Amino acid sequence: MSGRYAFSLPDPRQRDGWFRVRSIDVTTTALIVGLGLISMLVYAADPATLFKGAFQTDLVRDGELWRLATWPLANPPLSIWVLVGLAVFWFLGHVVEDQVGRKPFTALIAAMAVIPAVLVTLLGVVNENSASVGKWSAFSYGTSLLTLGLITIFGIDNPNAKFFFGIPAWVIAAAYVAIEVLGLLGNRAYAQIVLLLLVIAVGVIGARQRGLCEVASFIPRVRALGGPPPSPYGQVGSSRPKRPKARRPGRGRSRSEGAVVAGPWNAPTGGPTPLEQAELDVLLDRISAGGIDSLTKAEKARLNDLSKRMRGS
Repeated sequence: MSGRYAFSLPDPRQRDGWFRVRSIDVTTTALIVGLGLISMLVYAADPATLFKGAFQTDLVRDGELWRLATWPLANPPLSIWVLVGLAVFWFLGHVVEDQVGRKPFTALIAAMAVIPAVLVTLLGVVNENSASVGKWSAFSYGTSLLTLGLITIFGIDNPNAKFFFGIPAWVIAAAYVAIEVLGLLGNRAYAQIVLLLLVIAVGVIGARQRGLCEVASFIPRVRALGGPPPSPYGQVGSSRPKRPKARRPGRGRSRSEGAVVAGPWNAPTGGPTPLEQAELDVLLDRISAGGIDSLTKAEKARLNDLSKRMRGS
């Protein structure tokens, strides 16, 4: 009776990470979130050290160029919302990264961080309450702006996906952007507004190059930026299979063990191929995340076809 109530949790979903730590695939999203958590410990030890990585236009103009890229990694634990923001970045980051692949996603996040920071540094606009007249006083840190960019990408790519209370994703994205812009406008923080809008614009344009955000068809796709068109079902097969365990010396199979004899019993069946099974898994994951309405007509037709093959009809 000791095993009557025993249960086991499913293995965590495998992703195309840069490397693995035990059972965790360390993706670009996981790296950013992990460094964000580490930055909280750095803040506890010395807040001044952490903010040496924050973006501030005046200091960048003075030669501290590393701030153009390091600002998303500085996440001081000033409230519980910082941790919530990292959790949202983890979820949405993996949604996008699973669709476009780790290298394109890394390039996308780097562009969203660096390009807007460079532009707001070069432009000559002053916040109304700027302490340094004639210069921008844009100041930013943490993943909040990148998260808002990912929310916008997800809302445009999956406009009918339902969030809490059945609110469509595009409404949630529009509301988040509007609240942020209105708050900054009330503070007359014009530099921050432009930085925010540039992060979103770079994110949406970059995602469009990888086949996402099809609703934004007015954004041209540049072949040199996007490469080959991605599969409409995401990065099928990007999840890496588990590595087989190495056999100990002296415990190998005999010559006859594992030999397969050809015959009608091992002829290919009419079921789905491994690639088709992977496509089906991706579609089911999208339905689980956003409901059946999150699929396009072509994806619904493909789902129906794969379901028939799964049933052997």
